This record gives sequence, structure tokens and C-alpha cells, in this order.
Amino acid sequence: MIGNFRAMAEEEMNKAFRYYNYVREFYGYLCDSLDLVFEDDCDEFDPSYAPAEKEFPPAEGVDELSRAIHAYEAMLSIIAILDKDGVEKAAQVRGMMQDTHKFALTSIAEWFPTTSLWREFDMYSNNQLNKYANDAQSAVALMDSLLLEDSVHKIFEKQKDCLEKFLPKKIDALKKLRSKMMSSFKESADWAKYLRMGELVILAAHPGEGLRTFALNVAENVALDDCKAVVYFDLDNRDMQSFVQLLCQHASVEYWKMTEEHLDEAEIKMLLMSSRDIFHSRLHIENAGCLNFTELAQKARLYKQLNGLNLLVIDYLQLLKVQPAANRAESLKRATWALKSLAMELNISIMLLYSLGRRMPDDQERPKLSDFREVPGITQEADEVWLIDDFTARTHHHEDRGKAELTIVKVADNSTKSIPLRFTRKRGFALADAYIKK
Repeated sequence: MIGNFRAMAEEEMNKAFRYYNYVREFYGYLCDSLDLVFEDDCDEFDPSYAPAEKEFPPAEGVDELSRAIHAYEAMLSIIAILDKDGVEKAAQVRGMMQDTHKFALTSIAEWFPTTSLWREFDMYSNNQLNKYANDAQSAVALMDSLLLEDSVHKIFEKQKDCLEKFLPKKIDALKKLRSKMMSSFKESADWAKYLRMGELVILAAHPGEGLRTFALNVAENVALDDCKAVVYFDLDNRDMQSFVQLLCQHASVEYWKMTEEHLDEAEIKMLLMSSRDIFHSRLHIENAGCLNFTELAQKARLYKQLNGLNLLVIDYLQLLKVQPAANRAESLKRATWALKSLAMELNISIMLLYSLGRRMPDDQERPKLSDFREVPGITQEADEVWLIDDFTARTHHHEDRGKAELTIVKVADNSTKSIPLRFTRKRGFALADAYIKK
């Protein structure tokens, strides 16, 4: 997600700079051609004197979105200086026969209808501006000075009206995006630092408390933020559902909107950018239903040999195909021990998902090692056990909405570390504000 925001911020900044340079040049030509009373002040609109790239240079502590906002705010200042009445009055005083005036208007006409700025306006305004632009180009070809002046003034009037409506909305939208981006930077957890090579982690939660969501958050962070190689084996064989869920989490789009095709333009853009990020990352999600341990190990070795491998996520233990035996729990325990050996052999981290039994209606306790009843003693085969506790699912109290916690249990000495989390339907799990401020 962080990479997504950075790419979007840079794109918005470049767009703002293009618009700023265009508006500056357009108003500069009008100012020069009509010889308004500003005189020396007119130089401020000359793009060769101060283009956006120079006017809003990179600076420590100033992000791309802030630079874009400053450019849009400067555009508001520029269009406020000139008004329709002032331009028309000056045009009447000057007349249309001045060579510099004709040259300036002709130069303006040559730009149209190529400006991308107009596409930000509504369809009706867009069509009007393009018509005026075509009229201006025709006037240049016909050397019709009156039509040229009329067309450019119509563009000025319509463009000014549209910009006065568009710019405040754009500034407000960018400020909200900047706030969201800063929040995502703070909430991002570097899960890779908690995962050590050659070790097996069992990630467990009760049903309905975000087991798969958290695992996808970890896979996303390790692969897309830390640029490491991650393979996610989905043993549930759910026809790309894990990929779609990961895509939505990375794009910060609610899953139901994707499945029901209820997306707005911004969400579609975020999804497209996210799909590009995932495609170019070292993350692989493989539907691996009915996979036994031998086949799983062979695939892991092949991934390690061909593309490198840092983290292997297995979703989840109870779906792993084991040899028929009188004691299935013992077979799963042996498979867990074999996964620990595989982690050491390949020098990779393995995260093994484990679904705890369903809670009783009156069960308000946090998950603990004794909840591993289906496969007793399995936790002794791991290096660490990560337990997810979704307060909302457990208590349903209003004050606990969105709260969650990850407890990391180190098996060797039974020591624990608690990390407060926050859950949202868009992003899944993120660090809680209380933990960020530490």
C-alpha cells in the first residue's frame, strides 16, 4: 500500500505541475497581450521565469502531495488576479490590431485543444472548451482576428469559471489523500523483522477473527514493502479469492465492492495500480488444494532454486493432505515437524496457519496455547506461535470495535510480546495508534 501511495503522490504532483505551468503561461500571454496595468507583475506569469519545478522544489519534510497542493493553491491566486471584466475592458482599450496582441493570442490558440486540464471538468464544459479551441485554430488559419479574440476570451471565461470550482475540490481531495497516506506510513508494520530465517511460525486464531486476512497482510508487507520473495499456498483452492482479497487490501478497497462491482473511479485506479504492484513483486499465490507434504516441499524447493524464497505461507494446516492413519492429529503433528525441518533446510521463514476451534457463545478469553486441542502438542514443533485476538468478534462491545491484538509466544522460554492492532474492512490489520506512538 505504501508503494501505491508513493506512486499516486508522484503522479498527482506531476499532474499539478503540468496544470500550473499551463495556467501560468495562458494567463501570462493574456497579461502581456492586453498590456494590463500590472506591467512588471506580468513577469510572474512567465513560465520560463518560474515553472512549477523551480517554484516548488523538493525540500526536506515536504512530500509530493504537499508540493502538488501548493501548486494548485498558487493557481487559485493566479486566476483571482484577472477577471473577465478586466480582460474585456483592456481588450477594448487596446483593440485587436496590435501585432503583439495578435501574436500572443495566436500562440495561445496553437495549444488547443491539447490541454489535459480540461478533462478534469464536466462533460458540458469540456465540449464547450474544445469547441472554442477549434474556433481559435480556425481563426488562425483564416487570419480572422475578431474570431480569434472572441474564441480566446470565451476560453478564458469558461476556463476561469471551471477552475474556480475545480481547484478547491482538488486541494481538499489531495489533503485527504495526504492524511490517509501519512496514516498508512505510520500504521505499516515491518513484519519481516519478526520473521527469522530457518524458523517456523504458527499463526492461529478462532474462526471469523481474521486469520487469513492477517496472513495476507504479512505476505503483502514482506513482498511489496520489503521486496522479498513470498509464496502463499492456498490449500483451500478457492478460485483466486486469496488474490482478490490481497488486491483489495493493498488497494484499500472493501472486498464486497470488488465482488459486487460497486467501485468508483478512484477505487478502480487504486486497484489497477495495486495489480501492477503485485504483478511486478516477488509474491506468488498458488491454489494448492489437496497438496500433501511431499508435493509442498518439492514446490518450495523449486521456488527457492528458481526465484529465491524468503517466506512460505501455508493456508492452513488442517487442509494439508496427510497419509491415512488411525491418529490424524499425530499425522498433522509430524507434518508440522517436517515443515520446521524444511524451514531449516531452505533457510526460509515458514508461516503455518492454524484454525482454533470455534468459541463458545460465553467465551470472552483471549486465545492461548491450550486452545490447540485438535492437534495437542503441535506448538512445541514451532519456534514461535502468533495468536490473533479480534476484540470486536469476541466481545461485540462498541468501544472495542476495530480493536485487535497479536500475541507472539516464543516457544523456547514461553515469553510473550503483545502488539495492539486495529482492524478495518479496507486494509485488514494495521498497527494501533497506541503502539505507533511508542
